[in-house]
Amino acid sequence: MFSSQQLIKATAAASAGGGGVGGAIDLYKFLRQVSSSVATRGVTSSAAEATATTTTTNTTTAIPKQSSQASSSEFNFSDSVSHNSPLPAHGCCSSESELKSESAHDVNISKQFVRNLLQQRSQDIQRFIHTQRNVDSAKSTSHLNHQQQQQTTKFAMSSLAAEPLQAEISSSDGSNNSTAATGTDGTSCHEAVSSPDKKPCFNTGLADILQFMELIGNLKHTKRTGWVLRDVNDCESISGHMYRMSMLTFLLDGSEGLNQIRCMELALVHDLAESLVGDITPFCGVSKDEKRAMELKAMEDICKLIEPRGKRIMELFEEYENAQSAESRFVKDLDRLDMVMQAFEYEKRDNCLLKHQEFFDSTEGKFNHPFVKKLVNEIYEQRDLLAKAKGATPPPAIVVPRMELTTPTNLTNGHGSSS
Repeated sequence: MFSSQQLIKATAAASAGGGGVGGAIDLYKFLRQVSSSVATRGVTSSAAEATATTTTTNTTTAIPKQSSQASSSEFNFSDSVSHNSPLPAHGCCSSESELKSESAHDVNISKQFVRNLLQQRSQDIQRFIHTQRNVDSAKSTSHLNHQQQQQTTKFAMSSLAAEPLQAEISSSDGSNNSTAATGTDGTSCHEAVSSPDKKPCFNTGLADILQFMELIGNLKHTKRTGWVLRDVNDCESISGHMYRMSMLTFLLDGSEGLNQIRCMELALVHDLAESLVGDITPFCGVSKDEKRAMELKAMEDICKLIEPRGKRIMELFEEYENAQSAESRFVKDLDRLDMVMQAFEYEKRDNCLLKHQEFFDSTEGKFNHPFVKKLVNEIYEQRDLLAKAKGATPPPAIVVPRMELTTPTNLTNGHGSSS
């Protein structure tokens, strides 16, 4: 048999190791309790030895021997429980027999408890092994299914990337095994490839798509000219301006009679030409005619990169510039709203209230939508309260140059416009 110290060390190591199996911690606590009880009983036996009468000479002679056994790290676990049981103050033969019987009973209970814990530990180990096998089997099956799915959808990562490859494969081997994608005009990509008069779903190369992405990326880093001219530190980019406008379309709930998705699309497209020509303001010395022509040419070049789907972007750009639809007029209100809100934010951030008054003056009286007007009025009220609290005064008025329009034109089907 193992000694109690050996059992305690073994169970302590098992509980510290974790292993995911129950029972070891309970066994460790039990053995520590038994060991503590043994030490307590040894102290009681020593006190009984000091006070025992001469008639218990044989008993007191045995106690030191038993105590020395208790202090040994190699004593038998069952013997330690029986030998170190507390003795009565007036020991006799009958009480010693009862003590031995009680100790034997304690040993049996201890053995049964340990046996149950070990049995439970064995069951937990078997259950853990069985669970791991099931997990490994599930992982293997999932990996096999994933590989099969990858082989099946090799060319279906996205519709934009897949369609040129499918058209290429179809035109090279003449087979029509794969499902044909459908174009915006109802024809399939394969029909469009075979017909010289029809454009495929996506007839530009991947390099053109990357160039389209790069042009859009320019908007992330191009600062808005108005703030640059006023030396605003860390000013917004063009894409940041368009993003907040797009998010504001979520305020629409349908009761206004406006198409929320179309408003979002208009907001995302309205300054796209600035990725090539930049943000042209009245201070740049460019007339409206020149500005429209430059932006139109830029939009044509951008949309060609993703033809025929670029046609949709061009239609949205023309709708915004013409400002004839309710959605385009609402988005124009959002354009002005974002500008005055941004001016107010910079005044608060840089502690220069009323400094950017020119941006408020340039939009005054130009808002149309009732809800947007309420938001603008709230900005004015908050701005006035802060200015009065800090004693701020507006700077001298700045005269904004007018961008003259020499020839009134309408931006329809790729021609110039006015707004």
